[in-house]
Amino acid sequence: MKKIILFWAIFLTFSQINLKTLALEELEDVGIAKYAVLETTVANIPLREKDNENSKRISHLFERTVLFAVKQNKHYYKVELNENNFAWINKNNVEVQAVIPEKRFDDIVQIKNKTKKEKHILEIKTESKSPFRFIENGSNLSFVMYDVHFDPLNIKNSDKINHFIFSDKIENELKIDYLSNRPLFGYELNKNEDGYLLVVKKAPKVDSKKPLKDIVITLDAGHGGCECGVCAHNLKEKDVNLQITKKLKKELQKKGAKVYLTRKRDKKVALYERCDFAREKNSDILLSIHQNSLPNPKNVDKKHGVGTYYYHNQSKPLAQSILDNLVENTNFRNDGVNFASFALTRPTSQISVLVECGYLIKEDEALKLKDKKFQKIIAKSITKGCEEYLKNSFN
Repeated sequence: MKKIILFWAIFLTFSQINLKTLALEELEDVGIAKYAVLETTVANIPLREKDNENSKRISHLFERTVLFAVKQNKHYYKVELNENNFAWINKNNVEVQAVIPEKRFDDIVQIKNKTKKEKHILEIKTESKSPFRFIENGSNLSFVMYDVHFDPLNIKNSDKINHFIFSDKIENELKIDYLSNRPLFGYELNKNEDGYLLVVKKAPKVDSKKPLKDIVITLDAGHGGCECGVCAHNLKEKDVNLQITKKLKKELQKKGAKVYLTRKRDKKVALYERCDFAREKNSDILLSIHQNSLPNPKNVDKKHGVGTYYYHNQSKPLAQSILDNLVENTNFRNDGVNFASFALTRPTSQISVLVECGYLIKEDEALKLKDKKFQKIIAKSITKGCEEYLKNSFN
């Protein structure tokens, strides 16, 4: 770490450039300079495909991740991941540390298998704080870390590392492919004192007669406390969400699932606290329960009904299974399986789905959604959707 600090200090002294005012379009005129060295100032910062807040997130970076910028506009830096791959990061989330002529690459010191009973784990030993990304491809997964040197000879006990294939085809990049004939069931990258832990959850062994047995599920009743959500027809979304969630918990427990609630009463819970709670419980599935609305209520006659939302492809089959059962049993309009970047759909450590049970702004749906018997129908439908997903995917 001292070497890294000294390296940046030398360049800061040598270049004598005002880093706060430098326009990256002018880097070629500076002489030695080509890259602006950026460092993230907080954790969980999104790296995006394009320079706007609605662009798809490539990954969420750790605090003090080092990136190399080649261009900027008013709000974003364009960073180089490799020669043919670029991404964007918001200026508010980084600090410029130096302006340099060439990238500096850190070494992957060692990769070691630490697989446990329920998870495949690789310990990646490095001082690097480099950007990374995951790429899903069906049941397979690719993990890529940029701006690093990787020597395959540094893989320890390679004969014991199952499912993982290492590639050194691209210079200054670590690429690890996870191959499986079973669907993905959760993955993540964690930090430890030696570097990183790449974790891929093993697919569960599902009992065809009782598929939910021992499956860990976190249920999130959307909103709460001062955050009421949709308010229409004398109903508050936060209340309907909690009522349905409690009924859903009972139905899932009857089927053998282990169920946790992010909130058991009417209180405010921060979005990322809900995600952290699900992760801490080592959840297999995270379901967030909501009721829907529209910016313009006049359109509710055309757009209404039940819908599900996902962000990562590993969660899409469950979103589809839940929706199919809700449409069949509620007779509500099919509002689709939708791709959406919500805090409760973005976690990768478990299958994460957000469920919109209906539109509170549509009067006939609101009347049904407040009915306890109808809420039970919704709970049973979601439960059956989970059962069918597990039975069809992991048997």
